[in-house]
Amino acid sequence: MNSGDELERFKGLNLGELAAFYGYTLDRRESCKSSLVMRHADGDKVVIITSERDGHAVFFSGKASRQGSVLDFVMFREGCNLGQARKALRAYSGQSPPFPPPAHRPALPKPAKIPSDRAKLVADWHRFRPYGGGYLESRGLTPATVAAFADRLRRDERGNVCFRHDDLAGLCGWEKKNRGFTGYAAGAEKGLFGCRVDLGQGEDPPRLILAESALDAMSYHQHDPRPALVLSFGGRLSPAQVELLARVLTKYPAAEIVTATDADEQGDSYAATVAAIRPDAVRARPPTGKDWNDTLNRPAPVSRPFSGLGVLL
Repeated sequence: MNSGDELERFKGLNLGELAAFYGYTLDRRESCKSSLVMRHADGDKVVIITSERDGHAVFFSGKASRQGSVLDFVMFREGCNLGQARKALRAYSGQSPPFPPPAHRPALPKPAKIPSDRAKLVADWHRFRPYGGGYLESRGLTPATVAAFADRLRRDERGNVCFRHDDLAGLCGWEKKNRGFTGYAAGAEKGLFGCRVDLGQGEDPPRLILAESALDAMSYHQHDPRPALVLSFGGRLSPAQVELLARVLTKYPAAEIVTATDADEQGDSYAATVAAIRPDAVRARPPTGKDWNDTLNRPAPVSRPFSGLGVLL
């Protein structure tokens, strides 16, 4: 086998399985069809994707700011040069010790191939900082509510709160919110913001909550914190989002569907779209203000019986 053929074979190896033998474990909550997220005991996190251009796996490391192919990964972890990395991969491929033969290696799926623009989105998302407090609390959300959605939240380089969106292939963009600002990731397609709250691994959700924005979805959950799959679509449903929403709503036929869209004509139109897919959907119209975050911050007044002069004190 010539040098070029060997390099090509190495680049076709399952990088997730290789990372596992370097001590990384799969983070199932952050991983999706188009990317594997793996963590090491030394604090490093790597994200693995597959390039649509050549079908090769590539990684990037958040801690060490390293990225590249299977060979680059071995050089990163071994602290070695290319020639030494090739020797290590020959051993890993079963030609010599110390690695066990392929039959005894844990199986991990290869991420689905994604184009370069989607790969950049995945890389950007995982470089963002975790949400650290401030904006969401100013909008009336409690620490417990924020913690329940933490895996789907980030803060970008401008300090905007980012709410992750996924489609059938995985991460596809994010809603952005800040004081006086609402936006969406540049050049990205909208999918659905979604979070499984208080649900076990593989457990079907008893309820699906659908709001227009991620902030409203979180606000409704705070109003009614029972276990649910909590969703939002970021306003102005596209045909692709309607198709995606139909897949989700029909996937769980026994689940209660709660449409928590805004208390206006557009919100009613979105509710009608949901009802066309699931006629059993319940409309949860915000009782005060335009949306559920308004309701959270402006609760309905409580009527009190007249009790004499004491009511004036």
